[in-house]
Amino acid sequence: MTITLEGLTRQQYQIADLLWNCETQEQVQTLIQSMPPQYKQDAAVVHQLMIAAVMDQHTEITADVKDTISRICS
Repeated sequence: MTITLEGLTRQQYQIADLLWNCETQEQVQTLIQSMPPQYKQDAAVVHQLMIAAVMDQHTEITADVKDTISRICS
């Protein structure tokens, strides 16, 4: 699986690479907790962005759902 995150800083891309190499949620949490304080916030945000990107790839929005959303937002 490949995901693309755009608009990250160089540091955030490096954090994303580290997070991507983790094999379990426990490893992700250990990695984030072991980071210096100035990196922890970025790591948590990047992790959430990665989760959202994966979810976006697996969420199918059909035409009837788009119509419903359109009616609600109008």
